[in-house]
Amino acid sequence: MNGSEFKKLLEQTYERLTQLTDTKGAEYAHDVDQLSNFKRLGNQLQLHPTVVLLVYLQKHLDAVTAFVSATNKGEQPIESEPIDGRIDDAILYLILLIGLIYDHR
Repeated sequence: MNGSEFKKLLEQTYERLTQLTDTKGAEYAHDVDQLSNFKRLGNQLQLHPTVVLLVYLQKHLDAVTAFVSATNKGEQPIESEPIDGRIDDAILYLILLIGLIYDHR
């Protein structure tokens, strides 16, 4: 993949992440705070919101790990949803983690 192709991939990924934020973010946030889902559940479970986020993120990282492991063995990965979506979700969770970190400074 050359630099131009990679830049196009970045742009496409940004567009997908923006769409994810608009749809899933609105579904989970319930108000103006994009991070409220993690804060609300953290309150209920007496956990820091970053711990809640890490649990959500780990589900997607487990799927990525399984995909890479199967590919490494030359096997067909089993996907309950496309790996691209899992990766997009993981990227978005990492960006949300940055938001939680900034929010608690």
